[in-house]
Amino acid sequence: MDALMLVLADSRFPAGAHAHSLGLEEAVNQGLTDVPAFAAARLRLVAEADARIAVAARRGDADGAEAEWLARCPSPILRDVGMRLGAQLLRSAAATWPVTPRRTPRPVALGELGAAAGIDDEGVALLALYDDAATVTSAALKLLPLDPAVTTSWLAELAPQMELAARAIAADDRPLADQPAPAAVALELAAPVHHAREERLFAS
Repeated sequence: MDALMLVLADSRFPAGAHAHSLGLEEAVNQGLTDVPAFAAARLRLVAEADARIAVAARRGDADGAEAEWLARCPSPILRDVGMRLGAQLLRSAAATWPVTPRRTPRPVALGELGAAAGIDDEGVALLALYDDAATVTSAALKLLPLDPAVTTSWLAELAPQMELAARAIAADDRPLADQPAPAAVALELAAPVHHAREERLFAS
């Protein structure tokens, strides 16, 4: 990672992800204990598709990327979460980079920010993948009795998978609509259950 990527990947960057568990809280409520398996499944079923959206936006097709993201995300609750995170990311980034704050999905916002910051396709894809896994593992520290060193080791174990996926995504020059778009049906179904809970630590 270059210095700009380290800045954007830093959990202290005020992009709003700290308020989200990306479905982990509800999964824990329903009995999940294997957080590494959850994070790895999110990478395959959600983060890799989002990384493809981010790369398409980075290449200059933000409108097409947003339309594709909306088509792939049928849950109104998850759509709202993605839009709010995207708006927060651009609002925070506008203090440093020439981006225009607006309401757009987080993967699209990340791609636009990557273009403005001069990060290449592979870097943008890797950022999207890392952001997803880091958000999950950070949330795990608040939800379960864990040693921070353990969650750091989980991220390290996922690093080779993230790097390979980022490289493959960056090399894929097919139209976005022709690229893989797996579904995470369990997360879609769990979102309204979590949203309806009166007591919860995270917004998602």
